[in-house]
Formats: sequence, C-alpha cells, structure tokens
Amino acid sequence: MSLALPFIVYVPTLAFSIARRWSTTTNKPIKPLGKNWARAFEKRHPELKARRVKSIDWKRYENNIYDKTDAAVLLENVYNMDETGVMLSKLGSVKVLVGKDDRRDYRGTGMKRTMVTAVECISADGRALLPLIIWPALTHRSNWTTYPISGWHYGFSKSGYNDSKISLEWLTRAFNP
Repeated sequence: MSLALPFIVYVPTLAFSIARRWSTTTNKPIKPLGKNWARAFEKRHPELKARRVKSIDWKRYENNIYDKTDAAVLLENVYNMDETGVMLSKLGSVKVLVGKDDRRDYRGTGMKRTMVTAVECISADGRALLPLIIWPALTHRSNWTTYPISGWHYGFSKSGYNDSKISLEWLTRAFNP
C-alpha cells in the first residue's frame, strides 16, 4: 500500500464531506465511499504522491513562507553558494544477496570512504562562478586531476570537507566578482 496509513483514514472522510456539499447544490444522491477508494484515487491521479512529512514549529514555518526579497538589491548581487560531497569509493560495485522484498538501496560497509567536496556558486541573474574542488590531503598534489580545468580552484583539507580557512580563501580568490 503506497498511501501512508493515517492518510488513508482521513482522505475518504474528507472526500465524502466534499461530495455531500456538492450533492446539496446539484441534487444528486450520494453514495458512501468504498474501502479501496483511497487506493483507486491515487491510481487515477498519478501526478499526486502520498508521503510522510516532518513537523516543524509553526513560528519557524511562518518565517519561511513569506517573500524575502528586497527590490533595492539587484539580481546580480544575490548569490547562492552550496557545497556537495562526492564519495570516490565504489560502494555501488559490491553486490549482496537480500530478500526479494527488501527495497533498501543502502547497506553498511567496512570500505574506507574518500570524500571530495565541490563548492558551487551562482547569482540570481544566472552567472555561475568557477567551482572549488577540495581534496582529502595534508599537502597539495599536482596529480589530483588528470585534466585540470583552467580557472577552477583547488584546495585540500585532511577530511576533504570544507572549513572556515578554505571558505575564507574561496571568498577572497573566487567569489570576489
């Protein structure tokens, strides 16, 4: 069953309530919904997806739903910087036997993970800055990339993650547009 269990309980009740309101305006008789109505509704509407959601404090939610733009700030002065880690170990190359009903796509493993971090930045007007690649090392190595890309920035840290020192260096060397 793909619909979340609590969701199944409330959707038919809500649908029946709406149908009752419509029946008073259209004078059509109303039938109670069947036990498989929620599943059939989901099949009829493939653009909808039932999923569990996490709760969030109302004040925090309220602070994130209002428009936070300032017309005085130009689009070329609005940036979004993000970092993403990429695991270089080939965990997906290991096959394991699992039960045919086991749908999990992950497993614990004893393999050593090698992380590389990429820092990207784009402006609201669509300009992308050249990325920063952070390698896990204690010193810079010239053989990190087979084909280094001109203009890209490279850094290193013990773990391969970003830190305040690397971020400051990136801000002064790469971000200063």
